[in-house]
Amino acid sequence: MSSISSVRLSGLATGMDTDAMVKSMLTADQEKIDKAQQKEQTVKWQQEIYREVMSDVIDFNDKYFSLTSKDSILSSSAWNTLSITSSNNNVITATGTAGANNIDYKFDVKKLAEPAKATSSVSLNKDSKLVDDLKATKDAKFKIAIGTNEKGEAIYSKDITIEDNDTIETLISKINNSNDGVIKASYSEMTGKFTIESTKTGDSSGFAIVDETGKNISNSLDFLGLQTNSYAIDSNGTTQSNFTGVAVGSNSIIEVSSKDGTFAKTLNEESNTFTIDGIRYNVNTTGSAEITSTKNTDAVVKKMKSFVDDYNKIMDRVYDLVTEKTNKDYHPLTEAQKEEMSEEEIEKWEKKAKEGILRNDSEMRKFMNDMENAIFGDKMQVLREMGISSAEDYNKKGQIALDESKFIEALQNNSEKVYEVFAKGSDSMMERMKSTIKNYVGTSSSIFAKKAGLEKTASVANNYYSEQLKRQAALIKTLQNKMSDKEEKLYLKFGNLESQMNKLNSQMNYFMQG
Repeated sequence: MSSISSVRLSGLATGMDTDAMVKSMLTADQEKIDKAQQKEQTVKWQQEIYREVMSDVIDFNDKYFSLTSKDSILSSSAWNTLSITSSNNNVITATGTAGANNIDYKFDVKKLAEPAKATSSVSLNKDSKLVDDLKATKDAKFKIAIGTNEKGEAIYSKDITIEDNDTIETLISKINNSNDGVIKASYSEMTGKFTIESTKTGDSSGFAIVDETGKNISNSLDFLGLQTNSYAIDSNGTTQSNFTGVAVGSNSIIEVSSKDGTFAKTLNEESNTFTIDGIRYNVNTTGSAEITSTKNTDAVVKKMKSFVDDYNKIMDRVYDLVTEKTNKDYHPLTEAQKEEMSEEEIEKWEKKAKEGILRNDSEMRKFMNDMENAIFGDKMQVLREMGISSAEDYNKKGQIALDESKFIEALQNNSEKVYEVFAKGSDSMMERMKSTIKNYVGTSSSIFAKKAGLEKTASVANNYYSEQLKRQAALIKTLQNKMSDKEEKLYLKFGNLESQMNKLNSQMNYFMQG
């Protein structure tokens, strides 16, 4: 009669509802599983909330503390209080940095800074064989002298050999692979010209094509018919001259004068981008333009307001999480409970059930305290004078307040000082905040990463909550196996009882017939 147990027929002989009875007898076991699954769900929620906070902190860090972000608040230019305009952006533009003074100059760009350069005087085919088609010397060896080190010793590229099957294209590759980007070779399909040049501009840039010893000029590239540009210091024009193995760059020539005629000078800059008196200039072409500026703190104030608002949103969320009371009437729903509810009801219930699950979390509280210490440190008074203080509302613990009028006044009086206190150097407010954030979400060994796991690092699977989930999953599996075994035994017993009752009924029928 074991087949009765295996198919779990209800009590045909006994008249008992076997399924209901087994279910009732397994109630305590199911409750243990439900509690374990509820605990598992709570841990999942805790980890999810932690990762949401981590994501917000990382986004905040990337937005304001990454120098490549358009919203970066660490660079000197972010604290610029000058609004600068150029009468001809095609010729020259300028941007200010913290502490820069007003300017009102006329610029006459006579010549741009140029790299050291040698260009073929004839049109070439990039697939031409150097030896067969261009009559280069087979197995000729050369290298490029690309400057000197701090000891005054010459720096050379790797040795380059012209081989039988080399073309213009392979020669370019050999030259570019022979050095660390100081010298670059290229080919223009439009003009058919081969060029070798320094990647920096100015008269201190230069190179020489030398033999293997480095002592003599090499004629290995004469087959290219190279020429260089030479410049007359008092002329706008350039002249072409045959390349003799050495090429030198040249500085820009820019005449600058004040509009009132009290100041005039000629600039010779090695780069077409340079900074003078806190103003960064970008020279684009020859010509004239006027650069003027006015004091304007609007952009800096707007960025600081955005910074404070975004920071306070994070602190507000964290403070709510560690102070929110647990709602004891709401626990994670069991599967049976979910079956009796709509999706909307489940969503509302779970929102209540999540309340307070990170109440008094030690890492979250420490994060708030460490961020507050990073902001103020021993500079609370000077920051208050510049418009930054801790929020007075007790319900806004960890948040900061911005007094716009004080902040604007500080910028107008000395924007360089404001920049130094807020963002310049490792002891500035922003840099201390950045360092603290790194301690919490910067690496796989950071504090929050160890607790909940940081995406794209090993900690995403190896952290406190994930370990808890593994243990909880193992416990649930054990409890489910135990209940399953118990269920099988109960059905077997009821099956045996059915078998015995069938036998008894058969005997009674026999006696009654006799």
